[in-house]
Amino acid sequence: MSNKKANNVLETWGNESTMNLNAIIYQNILSSPYFRSLFNKKTFHEIVDEIYNEAPFVKGTQPSTAYCCLFKMWTLRLTIKQIENMIDHVDSPYIRAIGFLYLRYVCAPAKLWDWFQYYLEDEEEITISGGPKPTKITIGKLCHMLITEQKFQGTMLPRIPVPIARDLEGKLKEHDLEKRGKSRGRVEEDRYRSRSRSSVRRSRSRSPLRLDDFERRKSSSSNSRRRDRSSRDELDDYEYRSRDDRHRRDRSRDELDDYARQSKRHDRSQSPYKRSYRSRSRSRDRYHSTSSRHYSSDRRRRD
Repeated sequence: MSNKKANNVLETWGNESTMNLNAIIYQNILSSPYFRSLFNKKTFHEIVDEIYNEAPFVKGTQPSTAYCCLFKMWTLRLTIKQIENMIDHVDSPYIRAIGFLYLRYVCAPAKLWDWFQYYLEDEEEITISGGPKPTKITIGKLCHMLITEQKFQGTMLPRIPVPIARDLEGKLKEHDLEKRGKSRGRVEEDRYRSRSRSSVRRSRSRSPLRLDDFERRKSSSSNSRRRDRSSRDELDDYEYRSRDDRHRRDRSRDELDDYARQSKRHDRSQSPYKRSYRSRSRSRDRYHSTSSRHYSSDRRRRD
């Protein structure tokens, strides 16, 4: 029994009488009429029910019902199981918030991370200040605020030793990196799931009618390909024919040129009128020479 009780005792530090509260707010709590009304409540469950019914938090140095209940809990010296009951309570987020405040004020700084690390991603909301513009935060942000900041709603929190504060900052950074890695993995997993779902939807959405449409499109595409091929063949035939016509024209032109050359040569060889100027001049000279010779011979004979 003694070992179980020892294991259930919460390790505390600091001022045993003031609960490490600010001196001004400590005096205001003791002089508060509401805190005096809590003297009749002697058990843990009675204070929990009171927190469930009264929820507002403190702002500045004015004590609220929450801080009065917090100090009343300190007078009871809560055990580890009672603290676990408060921070895991399902009926009210204010009960959970006062449990975390209790840990922040009285728990040993080296043990804070062991208590707070599992609640940094808690999404349950809580209103920490009223008025026309109430301030709402999640339990996770509240835990992050309590281990990183020196004030809560204008009230000074107990000072954490520098080495422990640095260690807490490093652990918070590692936690943030792990959170980002998990979020990236979740994003990639969601993308993969969305792609697989889209593929499944596509496969499911392929009804027989859509398959008929697909076959029609396929047949129309094959027909268009055949048309393209036939048109290409026709173009090729036309080009081939045009090339043959060109060759034939060239051959006919060559034949005509050869015929014209041969005819010209034949004409030159057969017609005397188409001889050159020199041949005609030579024939004239010969005619004159022969005629002169005959004339001279005839004259001699006469003489």
